[in-house]
Amino acid sequence: MAYRSTERTEQHRAARHASLVTAGVAIVAEDGFASATVARVASRAGVSTGTVYTYFPDKLALSEAIFHRAAGIELDAVRTAVGFNSADRRSIPAADRLEALVRTFGDRALRGRTLAMALLFEPADVAVERERLAFRRAYTETVTEILADGFAEGSLPEQRVDLIAPAIVGALGEAFIRPLSPPVDPQHSGPAEVTAVLDEIVVASQRLAGFSPRPRQHPGGNLVTD
Repeated sequence: MAYRSTERTEQHRAARHASLVTAGVAIVAEDGFASATVARVASRAGVSTGTVYTYFPDKLALSEAIFHRAAGIELDAVRTAVGFNSADRRSIPAADRLEALVRTFGDRALRGRTLAMALLFEPADVAVERERLAFRRAYTETVTEILADGFAEGSLPEQRVDLIAPAIVGALGEAFIRPLSPPVDPQHSGPAEVTAVLDEIVVASQRLAGFSPRPRQHPGGNLVTD
């Protein structure tokens, strides 16, 4: 009986911990990290402020957990899209996998602009900055695998993967600063604009990686070479 009681207690703690982090992620997605105060997270989760401190020693720990959950969801989506570390990933050309990475990352970011801005650019405390660095390394690892597979299939020339992979990750983040900013003209924030933005960033990323230019459809209907 004592064992079952302890197990139930731990399950309850884990569920409450998860609910607090979920509440925090929802707040950040709506209003950014600055709004994810302990008091607001507690209110969103339906508990007292004191309860939050039972699970997190301070605001730094709470922010770190919120960032880790939110960024982890985005990373998992990207890695699933590119078949990261999968046995059959090489059945898909590396250039197409890099395109899938850019489009998945970009589409999710543009559909959740506030969350993306918070994860990528919003000034935050040291705990969040540590997490940002960790996830940049994870994205770099993902791009590194794609480039290495490009070498193996013969679609990329020899180059310094340790330099090019982080360069692509850094450029990808910088490229979305303007598209993620509030649009001055609502007409330039619709599906057509999103597609155009992603098309351009895909081409730029593939060029930076060293893939040969490939034909794409011109808005007028003709094929053009990048």
